[in-house]
Amino acid sequence: MQMEEQLIALTKKTLEDLVHKRYEKLILEQTLTEETATFLQEVFELQGNLTWPLDEALLDIDVYEMNDQSYFVTEIRYLWFDHEESAIVLFCKAFTNAEKTAITAFIIDTVDA
Repeated sequence: MQMEEQLIALTKKTLEDLVHKRYEKLILEQTLTEETATFLQEVFELQGNLTWPLDEALLDIDVYEMNDQSYFVTEIRYLWFDHEESAIVLFCKAFTNAEKTAITAFIIDTVDA
């Protein structure tokens, strides 16, 4: 599996955990900090219930490598709340080994509109 495919799969798994409100699991896995968890919960509560898109084909995940090649960013455009697409975007960061063959760290960075 190529790095981009691995990052997309990990991003989907992370979204699944967020949809099911598994914040403690994400914190234990070091995918999420307590501060970011609190921020996400506040943003999500204002939007409604975070849900999976009605059709997985509507789940748009982009992967970018930073210009300095220090890490990758995954971006989900757009999150769904109460089965409706929103303007909220989820950003995650992924760090890899030097050969870019293995993910060494994956964290939820932030959400933005």
